[in-house]
Amino acid sequence: MWVTLDFESSGLSDESYPIEVGYSLPDGTSYSLLIDPHSSAEQWVSWDQNLEEYEHGISRSELETRGLPVQKVCRHLNENLFCYDHILCDSQWDLFWLGRLYRAAHMRPSFTLKEVGHWLNGFDGVCREDFASAISNLTFIHRAEPDAKCIRRALSSVLS
Repeated sequence: MWVTLDFESSGLSDESYPIEVGYSLPDGTSYSLLIDPHSSAEQWVSWDQNLEEYEHGISRSELETRGLPVQKVCRHLNENLFCYDHILCDSQWDLFWLGRLYRAAHMRPSFTLKEVGHWLNGFDGVCREDFASAISNLTFIHRAEPDAKCIRRALSSVLS
């Protein structure tokens, strides 16, 4: 049983931080959590205005009013994902954001996040290129929950 997970971020640099996490469960249920970095990690100040305007569309004010503290987000993920065999993402960036989130919360994940391409190495006749091809046919909207669902659809098509 596997879950797909995706992050959105404030930018694509070492100073950036995760602002949204979403995941898709095997039964089709999916979740999204906005992350308020100001409530828990004052050192997170990097913001790429272009990503807000042209990619995810999440504003700083939305994060401040609707976002959850990093500790609450980490507790939610730990409580809901620990029981699954495989938690999968499509990018090394997601691994980076997960680490950054849990470090800010002074917590550890109860699960291991793996990049899909590495996970697929364990399947005969399926490879990273198959997944890349399947995912290139989907439209990502750069919001964590819908993108986690896209990753699930692509992976399902490759494995079926």
